[in-house]
Amino acid sequence: MVSRWACGRCGFVAWTRDRSEMVDVTGSHLLAHDSDALSTSDFRVSWDCPYCATAKTTYDSGGAVAEFKRHLYEHVADRVADGTHVAERVNWDGVVRVDASAAGDEADALRTHFHAAAGLVVAVTPSPERLVRALDEALDAWPRRAVIVSTGEYDFEATPDVDFEGRNVEIVELDPRLSPAEVGETVSRILDDNHEPGERVSLEVSVFHQIVAAFDVERSVAFVRMLAARLADAGGVLQLYVDADADRNVATVLNLLDETIDLTVAVDDGQFVRRP
Repeated sequence: MVSRWACGRCGFVAWTRDRSEMVDVTGSHLLAHDSDALSTSDFRVSWDCPYCATAKTTYDSGGAVAEFKRHLYEHVADRVADGTHVAERVNWDGVVRVDASAAGDEADALRTHFHAAAGLVVAVTPSPERLVRALDEALDAWPRRAVIVSTGEYDFEATPDVDFEGRNVEIVELDPRLSPAEVGETVSRILDDNHEPGERVSLEVSVFHQIVAAFDVERSVAFVRMLAARLADAGGVLQLYVDADADRNVATVLNLLDETIDLTVAVDDGQFVRRP
């Protein structure tokens, strides 16, 4: 769970794993809204709070900025919510676009955040060993059931210290020659066989780039829409890990999926930020 703050003046939303990090997050954002409240003159730095009568002038420019950020944070501290989850933004029922490379540490931060709060985790990933390592190191306890789907054979030698005994984990090797419809059917059957009524589902798709590269734009769009519709029946969150700059076709598919995607999130220095 994380702390959340939403700006009352724009659509900015940030989540931090440590509430103390909100001081800089909120302060920096509010300062950007009122940058003219901070000025330099006669070798001194001054700030004049736009929300109250507090003002200060000092020779310490760095200290003045930090102090002003802390002051701005105090004006919104009571609007920072603790014990929240990013998926609550879509009521645990929708599609979340994650602007992060599927093979990066930033993606690991978000995928473990989602998977830790779900009873059933289904992950379609090209690097199952990385996913297992992330879950094993980051989570206090694994989900009730995890099904890891990959186009490659799992390399158990890559995770020799991970003890699978007593963990409800299944690793499914997917034929890379399958069509989008067949891949979707595989995921649908996994949901049928493993989902318990009322249970949260976290469905990770980290092969978005591979799907776009292997299939045309139209079929890639249809694949994501079918997955989203299927998951809507079960109740859960579909996460698409993407790098829109990596491939022109990826950006095209994302544009066509604009109405399907409910929330776009980026990872910024360990913090999660909503993107418009």
